[in-house]
Amino acid sequence: MDQVVASARNATQAGKQFASSSTGQLARIEGLVTVSCLLVGVLVLCNSRRRHDGRALHRLLVWGAFLFNYPVISYTIGLMQSSSIHNELFVVWACFLLLLVGSADTMTAFNLDDKSQQTRLMLNQAIHIVYLLFLILYYKGQLRGTFRISLFLLWSLSVVRIGLRLKAYLSTNRSRGLMRDKQVVFHYTDTQPRNWEVDRHGRRNYDPTTMQEYVYLIDGKEVEKVQYGQHVIHVDNDAPETVEVNKVWQCEGKLLRSTTGGDGQGGAARRRDLCLSFALFRKLLLRFAPDHVGPFLFPMQDDKSWDFVVKGLLADDNDLDRAYRVVETELGFLFDFFYARYPSIKDSLAPDLVVYAAILATSLFTLFSPDLLRYHRRPLPGPGDGNDASDIIIHGFNLDLLVTRLVIVWYIFLESYQFLAFIFSDWHKVKMLCRYVRNKSWHRTVMEVPLKVLCHFTVTRYWKGTIEQFFLLDNIRPHWIKTFFSRFSLKAEALDACLMTHSIPLPSEVSHAVLRELKKCEGGKITDGRMWLYRMDIIDLNLDRVLSGNTHAPYILKWHIATSICDYGLSMEDTAIRNDIELQKNREIAMKLSGYCAYLLALQPEVVQESTYRSISIVHGTLQNARDFLGLCKSPEAMYNELIKLGRLKISKEQEMEQKTREIMSSSDSTENKYKKIDELESEIRTGPVIDFSYLSAGAHVAVYLIDRIVDARDRWRVLAAFWANLMLYIAPSDRAAAHASRMATGGEFITLIWALLTAAHIVEPLPFVDGGGNTGLHIMLEKEKEKEKEKEEKYKEDKERRRSDKKKRHKHKQGEAHGEKEEAQAQAGPALV
Repeated sequence: MDQVVASARNATQAGKQFASSSTGQLARIEGLVTVSCLLVGVLVLCNSRRRHDGRALHRLLVWGAFLFNYPVISYTIGLMQSSSIHNELFVVWACFLLLLVGSADTMTAFNLDDKSQQTRLMLNQAIHIVYLLFLILYYKGQLRGTFRISLFLLWSLSVVRIGLRLKAYLSTNRSRGLMRDKQVVFHYTDTQPRNWEVDRHGRRNYDPTTMQEYVYLIDGKEVEKVQYGQHVIHVDNDAPETVEVNKVWQCEGKLLRSTTGGDGQGGAARRRDLCLSFALFRKLLLRFAPDHVGPFLFPMQDDKSWDFVVKGLLADDNDLDRAYRVVETELGFLFDFFYARYPSIKDSLAPDLVVYAAILATSLFTLFSPDLLRYHRRPLPGPGDGNDASDIIIHGFNLDLLVTRLVIVWYIFLESYQFLAFIFSDWHKVKMLCRYVRNKSWHRTVMEVPLKVLCHFTVTRYWKGTIEQFFLLDNIRPHWIKTFFSRFSLKAEALDACLMTHSIPLPSEVSHAVLRELKKCEGGKITDGRMWLYRMDIIDLNLDRVLSGNTHAPYILKWHIATSICDYGLSMEDTAIRNDIELQKNREIAMKLSGYCAYLLALQPEVVQESTYRSISIVHGTLQNARDFLGLCKSPEAMYNELIKLGRLKISKEQEMEQKTREIMSSSDSTENKYKKIDELESEIRTGPVIDFSYLSAGAHVAVYLIDRIVDARDRWRVLAAFWANLMLYIAPSDRAAAHASRMATGGEFITLIWALLTAAHIVEPLPFVDGGGNTGLHIMLEKEKEKEKEKEEKYKEDKERRRSDKKKRHKHKQGEAHGEKEEAQAQAGPALV
């Protein structure tokens, strides 16, 4: 043991001696330079992946690089400055490190709350450029001629670049962009043709398939003026610089032409849809403006917007994915707006190209300069005993040279990667396509071929393409890790997302099912599905008492439990039924959407129009109830039987309560005594597990209705698949724009795609509830329908009577005209007879 302690002590002393030596200092600086390069590389290469990679490890990696790259680089340069070693390569490393950190500004925010992050980045870069000049001047006498020239050139180019970045920052600043873009887009959109404008044949004058009269703004010259005492930013509809969506569809160039030709209809359609996505992105920004949260104020364009989605984006049943492609690209623009440095479509990339070419040439000149190729250390005057001239040599190879070359090559690679990413970004594609629309001289092969190549490549995917799954009844047994932590009085709720959920690729059948249900909604009227189930005789007014008066959280949870119970029951069906292809497809749709909606309630309640605390409270409370009630069940069959018993118990209690209430109300007692007896009856009957496990019993109640009234499992799952697809549409509209944008930084959510699609259809407000905070009861909805039918019938009678009256008037008018013509003929014939 003493020998081990002595060995450890000796190793510690040797380490301290090495760290304090010049070789140790040099090794530490080289290690920090390498780490700095890796941090900047992670920041540059992984930022764009945040769109489609929501894994915790990737988020941690990006967060660490985002947090530590500036401190590590600043510390490394400070260590170079304070070191006793005077190595001329230090200033080369410092120069390229500062250039690296300046090129890593494509990520402007880690999350939506980093509002002033881009300003801090610009300030840090300016400070580092000043410090870089100080370093170059400090080492000027020690630098070789080639190094001195290249470093001064790189510093000058850095000053030019930060000037270009500052100009771009001022034109694309997020706060300014929201306010300015809101005013431009709102004013421009508000001048669109209204729903009721028709042609001379009585037909509406817009066409969602050809985008006729859809003047969604893409780009245009902004003119500032004072109008009626207000300062407004106006874009002239008729100006040649203005590019609208309908102009893109009307473009005669091969790249955008609607008729087949060029590279085929598919390529032209994708390019047109790219421009459409940008126009929708500009409209979507209205929901993020500080003083405009919630609905669009274009009420006369609702029908037109609805037709755009249903009869335009979803017109082709064989290509329903087109709607998702348009929305995904739209949200890609939104991601860049909030989290990345993006090129403005109004600015030219020519200055950036010139600066990039100059930096590339200077970096290559430094890399292959004679002084670096034939580099050897020369003793430099410095303090101490000459240790400042030390090198790290490994098998005759100078490690300083290796680090220098790696830093320069890494900088060239990252600069090239970012510049190419800018060139092939959707922003640059839209800018070039707008110029293509404006300039007919571009409608030539020499311009179309490069543009076609440019638009062919996509740098990254737009979102993760997966959905999370959480099934409450499958988690009745706590995970062993949480059990372990509970022994130390630690709840470890942060681990719920990892331990209780799993991620799956979004099946096309599921995403298509949601869109098919959207097409079935007449005039954009999305409901919670109860009226549809009532008309199919699946639920009645008794069950509606359980389902009405619910906000999103309890309503979703009850149907989630009912769907899980039906799934347990399916395992007890015959093999032939379980293996039915249609049943399996409908089951997949229902179960995947049910699990996803439950996941939203439990772990992402911010994106649902519901109280966040209430959602989490209901899920956690019901999960504990399920553990208490089903804790002894060893199999899904046992759970199924217990839950069905609970559901039937709730039904019998409800029926008993209804019957006795009817008897009390028909008695001759006073009104006060009647209500007193009803209160006593409720406290007597509504006890036990039905009340103790409220949401669990309500879900079981719904499951019993489904199983009893839809005997065929195939029909049952067909109903559940349609119901959940519709419910996905029902919960998507919300005013939680910031919550959706926050989730985009971690891979995005499927509900965000539906939210953006419904926004394009002008379904932007949360679907209505009654004053008590829940959905309206069926009896009220049926009464309203009767009133509407009565009004419609009365209107029909009035119209019929008016038409009959008009017919009589026309008949009398014709008789009068005929009588007048007869008298006139007789008057003319009279003189002739005479």
